Amino acid sequence: MQIAQPAVDPTAARTLSMPSEDQLLAALVDRVTNGLCPEEFQLARQLGFEGYVEYHLTPNLIDDSALDAKLVGLGSLNLSAGQLLAAYGELGIVPLLELRQAAVLRAAFSKRQLFERVVELFSDHFNVYHQAGLCTLLKTVDDREVIRAHALGRFPELLVASARSAAMSVYLDNYANTVLGAQENYARELMELHTLGVDGGYTEDDVKNVARAFTGWTFDTTPGPGFGDFKFTWLLHDQGEKTVLGVDLPEFGGLSDGSQVLAILAGHDSTARNVAGKLCRWFLGYDVPPAIVERVAEVYHSSGGDLREMVRATLRPEHFLRVKPWEQPKLKRPLHFAASLLRAAGIEVQSTYLMTEGLRRMGQVPYDWSPPNGYPDSLGAWGSSLLPRWEFASNLLAGVYLGCSFDPDAFLVAIGNPPKSQLASAIDERLTGGRSPSSEVALVQRYVDDFTLLTGFLVREAVALAASMPHFQLY
Repeated sequence: MQIAQPAVDPTAARTLSMPSEDQLLAALVDRVTNGLCPEEFQLARQLGFEGYVEYHLTPNLIDDSALDAKLVGLGSLNLSAGQLLAAYGELGIVPLLELRQAAVLRAAFSKRQLFERVVELFSDHFNVYHQAGLCTLLKTVDDREVIRAHALGRFPELLVASARSAAMSVYLDNYANTVLGAQENYARELMELHTLGVDGGYTEDDVKNVARAFTGWTFDTTPGPGFGDFKFTWLLHDQGEKTVLGVDLPEFGGLSDGSQVLAILAGHDSTARNVAGKLCRWFLGYDVPPAIVERVAEVYHSSGGDLREMVRATLRPEHFLRVKPWEQPKLKRPLHFAASLLRAAGIEVQSTYLMTEGLRRMGQVPYDWSPPNGYPDSLGAWGSSLLPRWEFASNLLAGVYLGCSFDPDAFLVAIGNPPKSQLASAIDERLTGGRSPSSEVALVQRYVDDFTLLTGFLVREAVALAASMPHFQLY
């Protein structure tokens, strides 16, 4: 497939022929899901803007049995840390591979798309590098019992769950934080990333005192049913007085020292703004007006950090009209791009193991970001890695990744069996809702016109080319 591609320019306005109501709904579906597809867009039309948001804010009422069937073979997902250790040993390669596969399958095929988007956001917010020692085992439990269990719950409870997580303890070395030698890694990231933000108003003295407050917070390392459970060791705790953000913690506070710190941080204005800013950036755009962020931060305070309420407050039609994502779209991160192609092209997936190499070349294997800040959500981080995306689309549709198959005949039926002269526009309707610039559609059609017959090979290559066009990279 040799054809020149235009560069991606997310600042360029998207040329849309749809009425404004459809334009608004399409923007909502883009941001709520890992890829617009006709079925999801029709659901949004049926329910209306606010009805569609409410539908996705109650994920437990959405039938996800089709996804559940795909996850059945991933036997490690529901095991306790002790069971994982007994079954797979300390290296935990199988749990690592299965959790990666589950992340891709959930992103692409879950009907609970908004929930999965929030899970991905907070997986980065509370990042745990999967290959950090015992995290190959413990991240499975962290994903299930910390991130997924609290993604649409209350942020203070999510924060506490993360603080008690064995995976977080290993990753940021808090298991080694004792009165005999304070370890400040977790304390620093707790304030800089998890709560207040880098400019949240804390000092180096606060870092030291927070580290002291979390001395003795560890987990059970004994093989058996309790392995990985949170454990507080009184003898390893610094029992002296501490002051955190101007609040005095009296001596001999024990376990309550860390618990009080978490409550102080969870109730802080900077935390409300930091979490609100993350949600607004994730769902609305790279540059969200401060007034919108403040509005969502106020909901944090009024609701006690209820993330469901904050997401509801973020996904308001007036916010979309203010931000205009159809004029200032975001660039899909690699996992988002892969999931959107799986969704739009109707790829049948039995396994995503071999697809991981394509994700690696694009730069985003689930849970494989080693710094504590999580995979970035910025144009600068991903805008220069477009060639691997083209290769990924071509390889996926060509069946290079065994376990993933594309049926050209079934795809042709899904797009209405168009004549060859209309193939590019029919593909664009399926992949983007017919919103790609006419120049990109023409480029794909020009490639199609070079062939005499409409064959399965041509359909496959044309879809791959359309998926590598700049517009499909955006949302």
